[in-house]
Amino acid sequence: MATDNMRQLEALMNRLDQDRAALQRPVDTSPRTPNTISTQFNAADNIERQLRVDGHRIWGFVVYRCTYTSNSAWELCIRRINASIRKAMDLYNGHDLLEEGRFKLTVIADASMLDGATTQAVRRHFTEWCARMVHEEQGSREEIESRRQEAPPWDSRLPLRYRFCIQVDEASLQSVISEEGEGWVKLIKGDWESREATMQQRQQHETGPKVIAEDEGDEFTDDEDSEDHPAIEGCTEKDVGWMRVQLKSIMPDFYVNLRDPNAWHIEYRRPPDVATA
Repeated sequence: MATDNMRQLEALMNRLDQDRAALQRPVDTSPRTPNTISTQFNAADNIERQLRVDGHRIWGFVVYRCTYTSNSAWELCIRRINASIRKAMDLYNGHDLLEEGRFKLTVIADASMLDGATTQAVRRHFTEWCARMVHEEQGSREEIESRRQEAPPWDSRLPLRYRFCIQVDEASLQSVISEEGEGWVKLIKGDWESREATMQQRQQHETGPKVIAEDEGDEFTDDEDSEDHPAIEGCTEKDVGWMRVQLKSIMPDFYVNLRDPNAWHIEYRRPPDVATA
C-alpha cells in the first residue's frame, strides 16, 4: 500500500510540474475555440498534435464486445458511445477529427472467443492485435517516420490507440443503454502486469543478492505493499489493470489525459468506483 501511495504521489508531482511548465509557456489561441478554450486545453487540438508527433493518421480506442445477449442492445450501446464522443467534441469544435480516415471506433466481436471474457483475456488479444495492426492502420515504418513531427519535451510519444482498449461486458452494456444514471465502460491498460508477475521478472534479472540500506527500514516491505483488497478476477491488488470510466469522459478527454504515462496512477479508481475527467 505504501508503494502505491508513493507511486500516486510521484505521478501527481510530475503532473504538477507539467502544469507549472504549461503555465509558463505562452497561452496560444486555439483555432477551434479562439474565444473560449486555449489550445493547450482543447482536447481536439491535443489529439491533432499527438497524431502529428506520432506520424499517425487514425485515433480512437478499440472496443471489445464481451456480451452477446442482445444484438439490438449492442447496436444501441455503440450508437450511444458514438453520440457521446460527438457531443464531447462539440465543446472543442473538433468534429473534423471524427471524419472518416481520422477517427476509427474499431469493434472486435467474436462470441466464441470473447463472450464473458476476462480483462486479462482481452488484454492478451489486444497486445497481439496491436502488433499486427499498427502498420496496417498507420502505414509502413518509413511512412510513419516521414510524417512525424518533433515532439515537445513533455510528450511521451506513446500512442493511446495501442496502449489502452475498451471492454464492454454485460454490466457496462446495461449501464450505457440504461435511461438512469451515468453509463460507463471498462478501460484496460494494455501493458499492465500484476505485482507478483513484476516481482518474478525482477528476480529473474537479478544478478546478485539484494542490498538494503540501513536507513531503508521496513517501510516498503512486500508485506506492507501487498495489502489485500476485495478480489477482482482473482486480483487483490489496488491496481487491477483496468477501471470503469464514465462514458462521457472516455473520448476525447481520457484519450488526451492518459498520454502522460504517469496519469494512470492519478486517474485510476479501483472498481466499482467510476473515474471521470
